[in-house]
Amino acid sequence: MTVHFEKRVLVTGGAGFIGSHFLHRFVLQYPQYHFTCIDKLNYASNFENISDLQNLNNFKFIKLDLSESFEQLYEFLVTNFHQTEITEFINFAAESCVDRSLRDPLYFTRNNILATQNLLECYRALRNKYKDIDFRFIHISTDEVYGDISINTTEDTVLCPTNPYAATKAALDLIIKSYQYSFKLPVTILRPNNVYGPNQYPEKIIPLIIKCLKEQTLIPIHGDGSNRRRYLYISDFLDAIEVVWHSIRQDSLGETYNIGGCDEIDNISLVKLICQRYFKNPNVNFTKHVQFVKDRGYNDSEYSTNSDKLKALDWEPTITLDKGIDKILEKEFK
Repeated sequence: MTVHFEKRVLVTGGAGFIGSHFLHRFVLQYPQYHFTCIDKLNYASNFENISDLQNLNNFKFIKLDLSESFEQLYEFLVTNFHQTEITEFINFAAESCVDRSLRDPLYFTRNNILATQNLLECYRALRNKYKDIDFRFIHISTDEVYGDISINTTEDTVLCPTNPYAATKAALDLIIKSYQYSFKLPVTILRPNNVYGPNQYPEKIIPLIIKCLKEQTLIPIHGDGSNRRRYLYISDFLDAIEVVWHSIRQDSLGETYNIGGCDEIDNISLVKLICQRYFKNPNVNFTKHVQFVKDRGYNDSEYSTNSDKLKALDWEPTITLDKGIDKILEKEFK
């Protein structure tokens, strides 16, 4: 017997850190929705992150590289639309490590841009072919597209990325905007701060610090540790996605939203905070755990974004950085 679902949702990059948290929350929260996850699986996206969802009747996984499989993707989404009936697109798919992008920028260009543009082309074909159906596309970008800006940037601030990863995300934001103008194709863009939480791959600074403390190795800190970042706990980010996903009317699609966390902190103070929570000692000598290493060729000093536009939709971050760190440590040592 065919099961009827209210919505059929495609989640790309769903085996990665943010995507897997999204699926674990919403596959269970919305049993009346069907979720298809597409992921190519790599070092930072692991099927084990979502394997426990496999037996649910509202979840399906497909291994596919979006940057290299346009024909297969088109056949699945467009040619076979009457079988899949996917009308909602949530796009997390991207390589996101800045240091890796500095080592292989060409790979980041091929992977990040082509993957999302292939998806956009399928979305465009569907909207052209089925004009009476409401389709929705949410694209996950980053605050790094703005570059090194210390003022409260709004969604209209000129994009000025300073590393290859950020440049691919900025390029995608511009490609999406061009599709909006040229093809009347509405795509909602979300630009979060640094998202963190349990089960994050330890190339990102917070899980890296915790990993080094567990393994009793020195924590590498670029430059003098003065670079500042704002952090957004994963549950706050998922709350923001849900607000945009379910609160935005069809005639208001195509907007861009900054999503800012509660706390802004420099890297050396972040190490201090995590050491205090890890050792449960406010007076811990954290400096003995730090090794300063050569900085990147260019390292943005700060990202400062204004989230008033999203807050007008009744969203606010609720998890402070110290509480978020405690949540991660609790899961690490459970």
